[in-house]
Amino acid sequence: MKLSKRLQVVASFIPDNSSLLDVGCDHALLDIYLMKTKQNIKIIASDINPNPLKIAKDNLIKYNLQNQITLKKMDGIKEIPKSVDTIVVAGMGGILITNILQKEKLTNIKNIILAPNNDFPLVRKHLNKLGYKIIKEQLVIDNQKTYLVLKYVRGKEKINYYFGTLSNKNLETIYYYTNILNTNLHNLKKIPSKYIIKRTKIKIENKRITNFFKQK
Repeated sequence: MKLSKRLQVVASFIPDNSSLLDVGCDHALLDIYLMKTKQNIKIIASDINPNPLKIAKDNLIKYNLQNQITLKKMDGIKEIPKSVDTIVVAGMGGILITNILQKEKLTNIKNIILAPNNDFPLVRKHLNKLGYKIIKEQLVIDNQKTYLVLKYVRGKEKINYYFGTLSNKNLETIYYYTNILNTNLHNLKKIPSKYIIKRTKIKIENKRITNFFKQK
């Protein structure tokens, strides 16, 4: 099985010996790959929508994993079993991810692996408040879209929510923030000078990115 570049990175962040809940598993391709490549892993593949779960079931049968991966119709982590110690949420918007991850349901969770499509600073800030710290973080360009993949464990840290732990030497990071910078410069030419607040916010973001690139 060949995974997308995004899911390959997600898979690489997941440790062996995990009891995993994949939230929003879609067709369970990640879970099948994990079961084939990780050591001593237990997986619950969940989704709120029944149609993806039907396809996921067919995929499990195809790879003869229907007795090894548990499929469950579930809304986020509302019914998370106590045995789960690792959560994966990939391919959702940042706001939705923060709504799903609520503190009272994370008592037994050691590892959280996330791949939001957007609102990266919001996700970082939310997980920080929940008492988790980043131990791995990577921007992934897949099918002309940029995703952020993060691995969290319990702990405290002080970080810049906008850049997290990203390196300004990484090619994907340079590409992503350069595109934001260029888009902002283009938009500034179109926004009338009377829109002072909007123009100021863009200029602040541009300065922030420029300073990030200058860091050693």
